[in-house]
Amino acid sequence: MKNIIYILAAVVFAFTACEKESFDYASFKVSSSDIDSVYFSTGSKTLIADGKASLQFVLETFRTVQVEGEGGASIDSLMFVDYKKLPESDIQIFADGEPINGFEYSTTDLEKETVEFYAKVGDKVSAKKQVFIRSPQLEPDKRYVDLIFHVFELNATDDSYDPLTYQQISKEQLEEAVRYANVVFNNINGKDANGASANFEFRLAERNAAGVALEVPGINRIVYDSSWKASPTAVFMPANFINRINSTPAYQWDKEQFVNIYVLPLAANSAIGDNRAAYQIVPSGELPLEGISNRIQHESEVPSDNFFNIFGLGIHRTVFFPDDSRNIEIAGYLGKYYGLYSTHSTTSEVVDYLGDTKKYNSSVNNSKSLLKVGLDGEKFLANNAMDDIRYASLRNSFTLDQINRMRTVMEWSPVRKAWKTN
Repeated sequence: MKNIIYILAAVVFAFTACEKESFDYASFKVSSSDIDSVYFSTGSKTLIADGKASLQFVLETFRTVQVEGEGGASIDSLMFVDYKKLPESDIQIFADGEPINGFEYSTTDLEKETVEFYAKVGDKVSAKKQVFIRSPQLEPDKRYVDLIFHVFELNATDDSYDPLTYQQISKEQLEEAVRYANVVFNNINGKDANGASANFEFRLAERNAAGVALEVPGINRIVYDSSWKASPTAVFMPANFINRINSTPAYQWDKEQFVNIYVLPLAANSAIGDNRAAYQIVPSGELPLEGISNRIQHESEVPSDNFFNIFGLGIHRTVFFPDDSRNIEIAGYLGKYYGLYSTHSTTSEVVDYLGDTKKYNSSVNNSKSLLKVGLDGEKFLANNAMDDIRYASLRNSFTLDQINRMRTVMEWSPVRKAWKTN
């Protein structure tokens, strides 16, 4: 009994001792007066004055703290502060000296060639940023593009076929891919500062080249098996399919009527050839488009022994099975097909021959954030269809310069003529 009493007394004493030494913790609550530095970006150096295109501002705030440097000396360092924790009334953005509401800006005013912006947080003011105003273009004529998806499906009798895991690509998946491509090309959801509509309508082909109605619009299923490989133990390679395409006329639908899209059973990191437009016939008095290697005088100069690379478009099968948070995205593939280049690179140089795209180094912008640091050092929110598909980006728009380039390619390139006006 005495032992029990002694133990209880010890517990009470320990608890009491802890209570005497305890104190309240309180996190530091920053105020606007603590802000020592403000970073502000307009997200773009140009803005189309059509009322839809918008600047999307980037704001970051910092306060000075002292940290111990070499030798124990204290040095000043800037610490990031989330401006959203500050009172909204203490944060203001100005356009030509006048306060504006919110973190976006659009206009239809063409009287000014430039607008100057800056941000103010408390009594701290950011550097001023100048934005050039662009005139909107009239909506271009509408173009219709009929797509035929040649979908390679594994034969159910093949030894590697697993009925429990294998999924055929469905009509609904192709419909969704085409629907969302139209959303991107026509700038339905986008509001990029330089965004524009291509006024394209991609359609699943209703009939084959002979005019016979397809059982399922837009789909030509091609059954393959292990006999297509170099040996039974080899893995499937891009060449296994590309060589078949180039040697099989039945896989090459009329290039004047259809865009032949080949859904290859390969992972997204597989190299499936360069399907960018590579030929152009330049009208008299015009300069050739940069980045299109072959300038020719007549369509007869285009070789005919590589249908896939010259006329076709390869898409990785895995694109049609994204996670639940993503759309089926083929706009980037189509953009490349019509002559566009990526907005990103793993180096400090990006060459896409355009002046209104936001370019960045993907090796230092590979986080899950939409916020990127451009090659010019300015931060922006990524939204271009030609952004790196591996990392975060809205990928919901093309710029006006990209649209103009694609439409020119459709007119000048003899291998990109499969479009109609009705």
